[in-house]
Amino acid sequence: MCRCEVEKWHKMKEEEVIQEKLHRLERLRSHSIMGKQFENCTFENFEIDSTNKQFFNIAKRYTDRFNEMKKENIGLLFFGPPGTGKTYLAFCIANELISRMTPVIAISSIGLLNRIKETYKRYGNEGEVEIINSLKNASLLILDDLGAENSTPWAKEKIYEIVDSRYRDRKPIIITTNLSLEQLKEKMTSDDGVYRTYDRIIEMCTPIEVKGKARRIEAAKSKQEILKELLGKGD
Repeated sequence: MCRCEVEKWHKMKEEEVIQEKLHRLERLRSHSIMGKQFENCTFENFEIDSTNKQFFNIAKRYTDRFNEMKKENIGLLFFGPPGTGKTYLAFCIANELISRMTPVIAISSIGLLNRIKETYKRYGNEGEVEIINSLKNASLLILDDLGAENSTPWAKEKIYEIVDSRYRDRKPIIITTNLSLEQLKEKMTSDDGVYRTYDRIIEMCTPIEVKGKARRIEAAKSKQEILKELLGKGD
């Protein structure tokens, strides 16, 4: 081939690589089970202030050293009051890792349990096995808002199975919860009084208490001010 044909061939191959990467990214995002509202949870969009800078740094360093975290099976447990940015932190990690082609599944505990229940109607227990296996295949599982689900024996059993499968496969998990550690321990306690789920979580995940102002409340106040201004203009 002449020089121009070689350059054209290389350019075509580069375009194919880019398109394949975009396709893989789309597949990863669709498999992550994240809602559209979480796609903007990125480190670039993170609004750093004096109350959240340390948590931003922890999440960013964890992401940058994820290969090491995965090898050592090190996860994170973000706990603290509602609205302090725990979910945002977790999904920043998810989106950054997905952009690096790392398989991540991120879902709320309620959403995950509901998905399992839905499969019973169509596939019986086989659907549940498929979901559990898909969770096992992810390099990182993010379980959001743990403890918000109903405290039924079935729910506790499924949460344990999910956490235990990650534990046995030595694959990390990141958990967010609005409960204190003691409340989470009580919530996860099985009917026989054993703390097996909580013990697994604490062994796998480093607890980090996320403090600071409730950002959802601040956002709501800002919207109320805008609404007042709009209503006032009609006087």
